[in-house]
Amino acid sequence: MHRLLLTITLLLTTALAAAQDVRKVVVGFPPGGTLDVLGRAVAQAAAEEPGAGTWVVDNQPGAGSLLAAQNVSRALPDGRTLLLAPVVVPAFMPHLYKKMSFDPLADLVPVAELGAFNFALVVGANVPVKSLADWVAYSKANPGKTSFGSFGAGTPSHFVGVMFNRAAGTDSLHVPYKGGAPAMQALLSGEIQAAYLLTGGMTTEQAKAGKVRVLAVTGATRSRSLPDVPTFGESGLGLKEMEAASLWYGWFAPKGTPAAEVERLNRLLVQAAKAPKVQDVLTREEIVPQAAGAAAFAQKVQRDHRQWGEVIRSTGFTLDQ
Repeated sequence: MHRLLLTITLLLTTALAAAQDVRKVVVGFPPGGTLDVLGRAVAQAAAEEPGAGTWVVDNQPGAGSLLAAQNVSRALPDGRTLLLAPVVVPAFMPHLYKKMSFDPLADLVPVAELGAFNFALVVGANVPVKSLADWVAYSKANPGKTSFGSFGAGTPSHFVGVMFNRAAGTDSLHVPYKGGAPAMQALLSGEIQAAYLLTGGMTTEQAKAGKVRVLAVTGATRSRSLPDVPTFGESGLGLKEMEAASLWYGWFAPKGTPAAEVERLNRLLVQAAKAPKVQDVLTREEIVPQAAGAAAFAQKVQRDHRQWGEVIRSTGFTLDQ
């Protein structure tokens, strides 16, 4: 009997230790999307590090990561629950919703930036412009007659377009669509003159086929797949807001997570992002990897909250029902 009790105790202890050695990566989108694929690649690489334990991905889609962020904010601050989310969560949502059950900026701790993603200003092949300067001139010569498509109201592509209007002094009308593919289709059909679409993928495919024209891209460096397209900063038009447009994916932990644990997770995640499989995904999705410390990422989050907040408030747009 003593031996049986000892065996049961050992099994329970082992099971408890294993359960405590599991880290959960919460992703606010369905399986198969860019963020899900990235989360799984990093989780797999992180789990291979000595003493990192088991890593699992938990998909909690809903309201563009709002549900996932809310749930992570309420998790135990022990470093075992992490959120992988886009810039939208801390920088957009506090300005898009007047009433929230949590504060993304205060209730989530920035841990590490995974990488920056960028948008391209794309125009239809029939639009009579060849450059960004041409588009600005064309828009100003046709006030109220140009339009730009986005992934949907309240999304980054919506407010990148708003930011461009502010910076360039144009008044292109925003036309929301349910994703990038419908926006591209509207562009191809001539329903809209321009759209703000992610670099790479279908943007590159349609540009190389001559069906659309890419005028400029956000970010500090040019697109890997369209190296001849300048950045907004290279345009020479003095578009300061567009030159500093910041879009990224990052890791967050619940408020109250010890600083030492945040730093440890930062080192682990930055190292995992260097794994070949993760780099392959980053390259394919045209995401520029970042390797800053937790404090630097936290400063970036605060800065982007202020920058995008100003842009969003200028429109008076909210997602409150």
